[in-house]
Amino acid sequence: MTRVEAMAFALPRPDLLRARAAASSFDLHLHSTCSVVALRSGAAEVRSRRWSGTVRAGDVFVVSPFEVHAATSTTEATGYEVLYPSTEFVAGCVPVVRTQVVSRRRESRDLIDALSTPGADDASVEACLRALLQTCEAPAGAVPPTDGAVARAARSLIEEDCTRTLRTEDLARAIGVHPSHLTRAFTSATGVAPQTYARQVRVAKARELICAGVALGEVAQVLGFSDQPHLTREFKKVYGVPPGALARSIGPV
Repeated sequence: MTRVEAMAFALPRPDLLRARAAASSFDLHLHSTCSVVALRSGAAEVRSRRWSGTVRAGDVFVVSPFEVHAATSTTEATGYEVLYPSTEFVAGCVPVVRTQVVSRRRESRDLIDALSTPGADDASVEACLRALLQTCEAPAGAVPPTDGAVARAARSLIEEDCTRTLRTEDLARAIGVHPSHLTRAFTSATGVAPQTYARQVRVAKARELICAGVALGEVAQVLGFSDQPHLTREFKKVYGVPPGALARSIGPV
């Protein structure tokens, strides 16, 4: 169960969302952008299909776009900052980012200091983020795919148009496999079932639209949620706060 004690957002530039939070746990979820998580206090167990381990205050870890992951605090609550740079922002830093923990290196310390300093200018944060991402560079082909052809095909169908309601049977028919085979292959590759993944992708798109200034009611309608309360329920499963918190708090954290 996702348990968040506090969370605030800021959008210093259109391609770089920031969040500051204290949380005890996050259920399996994903984001459509890279996530750079810097721990200010506490410690947490992080789990994904690609890696798992313990991160502590002073560490920074990076999660790839659409990588399903979860975390559980090993202390009362873990205080952290998250940067969600766009794909274009990351591509301007490094060709490929591999998911890893940057543990107590100069780059992680500099980023955490910049994020924690009251009144620090956005340019300093961006410079520290770029320097840290460059430590995560992997040469082309160095990151092996973690999913098979069936899961990749299903993911592509879900991600290319998350406004469509695709049943597992529809996905299986489009790919040419049995629904039970699709579910097994997809869950093995991503950690969640196809329909759970589809809901997560829809929430990720909702975040993008909210950051673009789209009204919550319109976001719910465009993305195929039954109504705004439905959007709110799904959004809270991922972020622990309602989407209105993001819409209202775009500004200095």
